[in-house]
Amino acid sequence: MRTKKALRYDEQKMNDVEKVVSKFSQQLMSDSKWIRLIETVIDNAHQFKKILFKKIQHDKIGELYLDQDSIFEFDYWQSGFEGNNSFHDWLEYREIEYLIFPKIVDSDNSQDLEQIKLTIEKTGQFCLESDEHELRLICYKI
Repeated sequence: MRTKKALRYDEQKMNDVEKVVSKFSQQLMSDSKWIRLIETVIDNAHQFKKILFKKIQHDKIGELYLDQDSIFEFDYWQSGFEGNNSFHDWLEYREIEYLIFPKIVDSDNSQDLEQIKLTIEKTGQFCLESDEHELRLICYKI
């Protein structure tokens, strides 16, 4: 059972997200697209070594933690992540402005951006931008 304070916090967070979302002209991702994308990432975890994200509420970049052992069967996965990110907090899909797939994972590892792009494109139509350093999956347009 949730306390009134927790419910007020959740309601305020939803209002804050709605306020920021309204500043974008186009939302490019639905919950169902997110679910398909996450299923693809989990099924192809060997390709997706590092996934960063930017929240719409601020400029901080976080990291998503998804791998082949990620459990993707609970009801809350229909609208967001719970604790699978570097902010260690609930993260709704609609809070993510874009995903970043960096070429360089760390000093010893890199990921194949072209292969990641092809895998994502097999999943559906997504707005992708790339350069030699990273691939971005855009979730909102201004």
